[in-house]
Amino acid sequence: MASSIGDRNGRSSMTSRLSGLFNRPAKIPMLPPLPAPAPIPAQSKARDPGPTAASAPSEILPPAERRAAMSGLNEVEVKWSKGGLILAAVLGAYLTYYLASHHTRQAKVHGHLVQVPISSSFLLLGGIVLAFCAIGFFGLYRRKRTLVAFAFFITGFSFTLIFAPLGFALVFLGGWLMLRAWRIQKYGTPSAKAAAGQAATRRPRREGKAAAGAPPKPSGHKAPTANKRYTPKAPPRKRVAKPTD
Repeated sequence: MASSIGDRNGRSSMTSRLSGLFNRPAKIPMLPPLPAPAPIPAQSKARDPGPTAASAPSEILPPAERRAAMSGLNEVEVKWSKGGLILAAVLGAYLTYYLASHHTRQAKVHGHLVQVPISSSFLLLGGIVLAFCAIGFFGLYRRKRTLVAFAFFITGFSFTLIFAPLGFALVFLGGWLMLRAWRIQKYGTPSAKAAAGQAATRRPRREGKAAAGAPPKPSGHKAPTANKRYTPKAPPRKRVAKPTD
């Protein structure tokens, strides 16, 4: 009896040991602790919005400053005017020197090339070009738009008799200066893009005149007035009793 109990205890202890081998908890390596999350910086309430359209300087000049801007020249206009005047002066000086040193030119007369004298009008033309180039440089020095544009017109028309492309380019440059002056007078800016934006926001002239000339509409009820062409209704005719026999 005792031996049977001991055998049972031995079998149970052996069973528990074998089950313990398979039921041991797995050894998990110790992982380092996770770092604490970095605090999220609070968004600053006041941010610098940078330069906006409202804070940017406006290109539209007030009416009080437009006259001075029309008579003067800005940096872009000075650069183009200086280049055009230098080119016209160099070619005008070369033209004058060539005409003064060469008194004759080749021309075809009756099928033969002969030397004919150069007309003195061409020499006068070269002198006119140089004179108006000097006027243009004086106007450029004093920032006078009218003098510079006038010099471009005269030199341009003079060069059309000799070299038409250069003459038309100088005339175009003078017209460009006057066109920018007109934009300043009407819209307050020489820029074509800004002037187009100003023209789009303005009311058309016809609509403005129609609105100004239209009489104001009465707000209250207007009593009807007598009309001379109104014909009142005729009164009804009275019935006459028929005579009895």
